[in-house]
Amino acid sequence: MGRENVLAGRDELLVYECDGLPQHRHAPRVVVFPASTEEVAAVVGELARANVSFAPRGAGTGLSGGALAVNDGVVIEMARMRRLLKLDVENRVAVVQTGMVNAQLSRAVAAHGLYYAPDPSSGASCTVGGNIAENAGGIHCLKYGVTTDHVVGARVVLSDGAVVDLGAGGAGDAAGYDLLGAFVGSEGTFGVATEATVKLLPLPQSVRTLLADFADIDDASRAVSAIIAAGLIPAALEMVDGATICAVEASVFAAGLPLDAQAALLIELDGLEAGLDEEARRVEDICLRNGARGVRRAADERERKRLWAARKGAFGAMGRLAPDMMLQDAVVPRSRLPEVLAETYRISAKYGLILANVFHAGDGNLHPILCFDRRDAEEMRRVECANREIVETCVRAGGTLTGEHGVGLDKSKYMPLLFSADDMGAMLDVRAAFDPSGLCNPGKIIPAPRGCGEARVAASRGNGSPGVGDGARGDARAAREEAADEVESAAVTAATFVVPEMAAAGPRAAVIDEARAAASDEAAAPPPRRRRAISDDVKDLFRPLAETAEDESRGGALVVSPASTDEAAEVLRAAAREGVPVVPVGAGSWIGVDETDARGRVFVSTRRLSRVVEHSPADLVVSVEAGVPLSVLNDGLARAGQWLPLDPPGAERATLGGVVATNAAGAHGFAYGTARAFVLGMTVVLADGRVIRVGGRVVKNVAGYDLSKLFTGSFGTLGLITEINFKLRPRPEREATVRANSESVDAAFAAAGKIIRGGLLPVALDVRAGRASREPRAERPPRFGMLARFAGSARAVESQVARALDLFGEGHAPAGAEVVADDARLWAEGGGPTQDESHLVGLKINALPTRLPGALRRLEELLGASAALDAWGANVAAGRARARLNRIDSPAGCVEALARLRAELGDAGGSVVVESVAGESRAAMERSGFDRWGVGGERAALMRRVKQRLDPRGLLPRRFLA
Repeated sequence: MGRENVLAGRDELLVYECDGLPQHRHAPRVVVFPASTEEVAAVVGELARANVSFAPRGAGTGLSGGALAVNDGVVIEMARMRRLLKLDVENRVAVVQTGMVNAQLSRAVAAHGLYYAPDPSSGASCTVGGNIAENAGGIHCLKYGVTTDHVVGARVVLSDGAVVDLGAGGAGDAAGYDLLGAFVGSEGTFGVATEATVKLLPLPQSVRTLLADFADIDDASRAVSAIIAAGLIPAALEMVDGATICAVEASVFAAGLPLDAQAALLIELDGLEAGLDEEARRVEDICLRNGARGVRRAADERERKRLWAARKGAFGAMGRLAPDMMLQDAVVPRSRLPEVLAETYRISAKYGLILANVFHAGDGNLHPILCFDRRDAEEMRRVECANREIVETCVRAGGTLTGEHGVGLDKSKYMPLLFSADDMGAMLDVRAAFDPSGLCNPGKIIPAPRGCGEARVAASRGNGSPGVGDGARGDARAAREEAADEVESAAVTAATFVVPEMAAAGPRAAVIDEARAAASDEAAAPPPRRRRAISDDVKDLFRPLAETAEDESRGGALVVSPASTDEAAEVLRAAAREGVPVVPVGAGSWIGVDETDARGRVFVSTRRLSRVVEHSPADLVVSVEAGVPLSVLNDGLARAGQWLPLDPPGAERATLGGVVATNAAGAHGFAYGTARAFVLGMTVVLADGRVIRVGGRVVKNVAGYDLSKLFTGSFGTLGLITEINFKLRPRPEREATVRANSESVDAAFAAAGKIIRGGLLPVALDVRAGRASREPRAERPPRFGMLARFAGSARAVESQVARALDLFGEGHAPAGAEVVADDARLWAEGGGPTQDESHLVGLKINALPTRLPGALRRLEELLGASAALDAWGANVAAGRARARLNRIDSPAGCVEALARLRAELGDAGGSVVVESVAGESRAAMERSGFDRWGVGGERAALMRRVKQRLDPRGLLPRRFLA
């Protein structure tokens, strides 16, 4: 690194012994300042050879003790890696080094009318890499989502110095496991992110900022729930209490907040000018009906900035109340805010402490601040007790430990309140896949009171990838046993933390014994059998466990249909004991893509897992079993004015488990997001029958690793999803579509480009091509259509439709643009070409949005006479297209064309996935070794390690890994 890039003096290292939470202090052995990915890889490789641990660090503004180098480790300081490497204005993505300061990124792109949405309160100093490590939220994440919703790619250095690129970089969807989703929020324990590709949003056309003050904090809390229940999603909805107001108004951040108020709400609405004043009036009325003494609007941009500076400066102003503070970060359901807030004040009074509350009320993300003097040992003891009780209160209310600050060192002792030994064992399995050596930021997140536990949990790297055999099984078993021991030890430490409801669930010893029994069962289980038909004796083992049937369409394969998670676990345990491969089945539409041979397999159907477990309208959250059809759920939610805005291909038949397992997305994924954006948590049965629960039921949660992202889109290869928690959205007041037809594909894409550049905000934007019949191309040319759907308030939709029609009156727009008011049928089945029995190949093409038209033209060119591109639908701004081939004259030529297109798109992060294939085309792909998924390189190796950790015997399907 050079002497100037290394700190080793004792005095120099004092700066790095803590982060923004000074209660935890660990001085590093040395601090290094790399300037590039290559330098990070060289440093990490050297540390791996020396068996020295390390901790990545950004600006050190974290509040969980996460960026500290324990065990005399090394800090890899990213602050000098702060360059904007690439700005792609047309595709609205930027590539930055991860040491770039959050606010600097938005300033760098503002001249192009763009900005980066995540905005933590420390945005003026925190880094993009730190935000990725913590999956940071911020003030505007209520409407726009947290960091994981805006990072579309990352370059990561793993603990052995290997460099891997995660995500698709804005080029549609990455095939395979969502390793990027699992990495975001891993608090530096999976590797070092050196570069990030982030998506940018257009600056809002208009903004309204409101300040409502209340004489009673309960009234303010009820106003929050009422605003959300009314179907309004503000860009931001923040609360400050009376103590915070007094501190802020006595500081340099004073903004004219009323000193006699017990609470104030700071509410921001943004979007199109049309209809925004009406929304602001609705919010004002709701606040006044719920006890607000008054509501004032920011008169201009200067006043708006003063109000937000006061909110963001609140933590700094707390120094006026006491020399030290303990900032908590927990999330509760919005509907439970009044009672939880009341309890926090009761707890602080019980221990004689000053408490201030300033938090993200719209998300239910509380930040109670305990003010104290660390020089007073007795007061410190009372702070610890109060802090513990506040955490217990939030968990008891159905919440979680942390919504944006992370677990780090500070909250690992609380993890057993939320997660079982098996839950944390699965987390450690995934962690060991990313970091087999255990050198990457050890001691964080998962409680490890014996210090060296993590190193034993991680498998020995050996000289290559671990095999699917006894060694891998032993590593997985060691991980679970270690987790069980750690939970047992942590349970002793945290015995007084357990809330009554959790204690009533059963003694923790039973959980630990069950984990050990599962590990023992796995050790005793025989290896997988050779592929042969399942015997009647084996079939008889499953019949007492769940409903069974034989499917003649699959050669008499056994289909087992459990009616509960417990039954599903029994089925998978029985399959594991017999070494029988298992294929999870939802609606069955994906069976046959990879699993052509049904011999020796058990198909586990979720059709009987058909309950809506719980719907909380006030919290916009629903819990369902995996076999519930998406259409059935949305029909029920419509009565509450809510919906789950997913529209995968085959949406009428699709089950929610299938939608999540495939992360299937249709046209509305552009604006609303794919399934990964709506899954809050899930219950999964692993291949050996262990049941794990990941995530939770609140809209922000960074307690532990986000394994929900990993299972979403895993196509049943890592476990059977049995139950899912979703966040919902209010149904829009109105929807309408503008359609324009053309004989020219270029004109259709040009029309879509006008919509994007015209300052409009469509929720779906498609260009589609299809033949009216199956006659040869020369006899009937294809027709093309552009469809733009607008949704929201009636005023906003009317305004956008009128503007779209004006755009098509300018220049060389397609003729015949029309408005379709009753447009539901246009967007059915995901907005793409419908798949019928006659199609031979179904494709998904991912590319940067500006490259998508060229990719479709290039596909037709490469196919030439070998095959006919029958129909396609392009989700333009999402960079995703689906196409079908119904006539293939040369299967070998077709395969060659697809391979060439994949290679050409891969240079820019794009991909070609064969979603379905039949007949001779399938045989041609198998003969040529063409991989239908196209996952390779270091990412494929990492995916294999994840697969081997969670399914060490390979009993679940092996998709993605050719």
